[in-house]
Amino acid sequence: MKKFFITRPSHDTTVSYLYDWGAEIIDFAEKNNVSYTDFKKEKANKQEVCRFLLKQTPRLAMFNGHGNSTTIAGHKDEPLVTADENEPVLASTITYAVSCDAAAELGPRIIQREGIAFIGYAGPFGFAHQPSRECNPTKDKFAEPFKLISNEIIVSLLSGHTTKEAYDKSQQLCSKLIKKYSVDDVDKESETIRFWLFWNKHFQRVHGDESAKF
Repeated sequence: MKKFFITRPSHDTTVSYLYDWGAEIIDFAEKNNVSYTDFKKEKANKQEVCRFLLKQTPRLAMFNGHGNSTTIAGHKDEPLVTADENEPVLASTITYAVSCDAAAELGPRIIQREGIAFIGYAGPFGFAHQPSRECNPTKDKFAEPFKLISNEIIVSLLSGHTTKEAYDKSQQLCSKLIKKYSVDDVDKESETIRFWLFWNKHFQRVHGDESAKF
């Protein structure tokens, strides 16, 4: 049985949003009988995550957390996967990382070390949000479009689309949302949302086998 793996740390405001967005992915997996493992909060640590990856070799992995061009982090920003250290843990895996800059260097290196495909961002992943909704991200209407374009990737992959198709669907949705927030008398909030939509669309990347499927 093909396995899906997800990390969901929740130790600060930014990753708590990703944590809640990931809950919709979990719900989708359950409704579609997808076998998954959810490493949430403290479980998103290097020891447990790498042990699972090496032992179970999931076909699809999704990382939510902070990072940089060479690292994907987990709980309390502990490095989980680092270039030139342990990127082979993602060999034989399709990876999607909602982690700043990870597609700049780490993604290509994972592909060089026999990873199947890597989708992520070659620059910072940013999103708008309402400070009044930080305790309840699911009700944050400013963050909603960013959840949609991010989750489109993984939902598409779980639905059997190729990595290129998932990437394209996310890009197309992002363009549609940019258009939605581009009006003549645009307000400040819409300007901010539009800026970060443009930003994420520009830096989103797909590396490796574009025909790969879950």
